Amino acid sequence: MTTRRLAALLPFGLAGLAVALAPAAQYRRHALESQVRARILAEAARRGLVAQIDEVRVGLQPPLLVTGLRVARPGKWSLAAESAALGLRPRGEGLLSGARLALGRVKVTGPGGLAMDVVPTAWDVSADRSGEQRLELRAPATGLSLTRRPGGEGTALEARATRTPLGSLLTLRRDGVRLLDAGVVDGRLSLEDVPDSTTFDVDLEARGTRVAALDHVGNPEGEAAESEAPFAPPADLRLRLGGSWRPAAGRLDLPSWRLVTDGLSLSGSLSIVGVAREPRLTLAFQAERVDLARLLALSAPEAPSPVVASITPSGGGAGESLGSASLSVRVTGLLSDAASLGVDQRLDFSPPRRIPPPIERLRRDFVHEVTLPHGGRRAIDVSPASPDFVALPEVPPLLVRTLLLGEDAGFFGHRGIDLAEVPSAILTDWSRGTAVRGASTITQQLAKNLFLSREKRLGRKLQEVALALLLDSALGKKRILEIYLNVIEWGPGLYGLRPAARRYFEKEPRDLTPAQMAFLVALIPGPVKYQRSIASGTPSPGFRPLVDRLLAKLRSVGALSEDQYETALADDLHVAPPPGAGE
Repeated sequence: MTTRRLAALLPFGLAGLAVALAPAAQYRRHALESQVRARILAEAARRGLVAQIDEVRVGLQPPLLVTGLRVARPGKWSLAAESAALGLRPRGEGLLSGARLALGRVKVTGPGGLAMDVVPTAWDVSADRSGEQRLELRAPATGLSLTRRPGGEGTALEARATRTPLGSLLTLRRDGVRLLDAGVVDGRLSLEDVPDSTTFDVDLEARGTRVAALDHVGNPEGEAAESEAPFAPPADLRLRLGGSWRPAAGRLDLPSWRLVTDGLSLSGSLSIVGVAREPRLTLAFQAERVDLARLLALSAPEAPSPVVASITPSGGGAGESLGSASLSVRVTGLLSDAASLGVDQRLDFSPPRRIPPPIERLRRDFVHEVTLPHGGRRAIDVSPASPDFVALPEVPPLLVRTLLLGEDAGFFGHRGIDLAEVPSAILTDWSRGTAVRGASTITQQLAKNLFLSREKRLGRKLQEVALALLLDSALGKKRILEIYLNVIEWGPGLYGLRPAARRYFEKEPRDLTPAQMAFLVALIPGPVKYQRSIASGTPSPGFRPLVDRLLAKLRSVGALSEDQYETALADDLHVAPPPGAGE
């Protein structure tokens, strides 16, 4: 829509103004400039836009110059152009057919922190007797044209690209982080605008396209400037989609779309109804085949962790495959209410013929090393030889039930990942501009603890997904739970269930009360952050409800009787002081 507004407001409108202004040398210059300013502002207002102009200058070279142009649809998008100069093309044939438009830097800002910057460009402007108007890019590159055709009830706009180096012409960012290098593009985009709707059709091929390394998307610290954000390896892609937008109903429909790129083929449909009021989403997509090796490479192209690097095949032969997954998902719900989003899903995973050695070793006794907050290292011996190890049969069934209710209710029913919470998590993260919500299964959490950093970034989330599929297929549910309970963090420098039970309650896991079990599970999402909430020796008023909600879930599924539930609610949960606190 922004492109259509710009095309209607600036290039062709200014070309018409030049025709009117050419014989108007008799008027005073300042009067002409005032008329031009008023005309541009009026055209913007007629289209429901707000426009501002720093200066309009009429002269000989160029005949018309507008500087500091800003156009906006408040609350939705804005466009700022440093300058727009309209002059005659060298050896042009007449003013209307031989105009040249030179645009300074242009910046388009949209919702969600999205922004697009366009380098200075020069365009040839032409028109014919039928009313068709055309812009052709002449500098700093060629191969791109914009055509506007009047119709009986509306207007059609078409953009065509022929080997256009789009990646060097525009930059797409979110919150200052560069997201995309579009590479070289061929194809077309067409819009047909009639009073009640706009239909569009896109058919594009791009070569050498690169996306920002997903570890830098949603970076809460925002430290990744354009020069610092690494890009995934270049890939070729094909995008095909068509649909319509009905503004009166606030309805966007994409009956079909398809994206094909290296190692990934996605297709589906999209419908959003009530955009201006309460937008309701219906999204369906199918991932026909996702290659896990490609997914890992895409998520961390620059300096992956040593373990991820050892898992990812470096060759590419069939024997080095990490397996592939196919996925079918349908998402429905209100975009204004993340909790309303419902997900129907089907996942099929074809495991690799040979399990990668870093995962194969987890089937046996092993030693896991963790990096402590101050840079030291600690070895966790996951074997019966360790006095801290707890075998799964020794863990109270009620504690396992509490863990699953709190962290992964569908644990025994999924293949390592569960997309039921992912759309609402993405929506929450996007609205806040940070990656704060997890939606990770227990298997994904284990992948993070064993192999990945603690950074809450989308790239790491994709690594979790790939590694979780491998862990689930290689280890099975019981072994995953056993390792998880022995390696996850429960406090500063505190790892494993047995050390946690001893530290907080001076008990063995088998002796914990229901409230104490709920307390330990409630700590899992923030074992260090929550230390302030238990520093007094009892849970703070902010932390205690987390424990009570878990107890209520246990009661709701019949894991606790009413008497047991009431007793657990009355438990004051006295936490033992940390070692050395009384010295």
